[in-house]
Amino acid sequence: MIDPCMINKKITVVTVCYNAADRIEQTIISVLNQTYDNIEYIIIDGGSTDGTVDIIRRYSDCITYWVSEKDGGIYDAMNKGISIATGQYINFMNAGDTFYSSETLKILAGRIDNNAIIIYGDCNVKFRGSVVHKKPLKIDYLNTKLPFCHQSMLVDVSFHKKHLYSTKLKIASDYKFVYDAYYKNNVKLQYIPITVSTFDSTDGVSSHNFITSMNEKFEIWGIENNFIYKFPWYFATLRMYLSLYVRRCIPTIATVFIRKFTDSLRSHQ
Repeated sequence: MIDPCMINKKITVVTVCYNAADRIEQTIISVLNQTYDNIEYIIIDGGSTDGTVDIIRRYSDCITYWVSEKDGGIYDAMNKGISIATGQYINFMNAGDTFYSSETLKILAGRIDNNAIIIYGDCNVKFRGSVVHKKPLKIDYLNTKLPFCHQSMLVDVSFHKKHLYSTKLKIASDYKFVYDAYYKNNVKLQYIPITVSTFDSTDGVSSHNFITSMNEKFEIWGIENNFIYKFPWYFATLRMYLSLYVRRCIPTIATVFIRKFTDSLRSHQ
């Protein structure tokens, strides 16, 4: 049921990009095609040199605010977007990501609980031409990973301005934000069962990124100096290496099947 009190709430969509000329336009079009009419659209470009800025300029009349300048990394750029945002809720739809449909924000806006700080939904994951639909995991999984994708998340802007992303972290800052919001600030999370976003995971996570993310999570959990607590995660590292190797060696259809099977073993919303 659509709540008429929520339908006029301004939603800020932020796109962070850098040298994304091959994918930025699809994201811009996805945002501009939304039927929800109270959207603030912000693009934070990191000083691209590949033609990205030319594409942004092409749509500048429909973009609320955009800037192209050097930044301190993706989370610094995302924080810039948060600081500029004037909406009630904010979503990050970065270069290459798209909303599932033109009706997505309109449907979401009408179902938001006024007391919810973080709202999230389902996502579609593209992998080598195939698409896998993913429902969020149960919130208990937040102990180890982000149960939903950030592209399918809306956050209360006033809360986000007080709790920016940590720029000390390179990969796991969005995980830290949700982890701290839920476990330290006791905010209300709301799951809305619609598909919010589509993103491409063909490149996947590299072994380097996985190790970096794992070490950052050790800091978030406060166990960076506790070998006993860290030990089980070393097995996870080995499993990741094996997984990456297998993905490179087997056909796409087999990889997609394995992904769907392992996901089916987890508890979802």
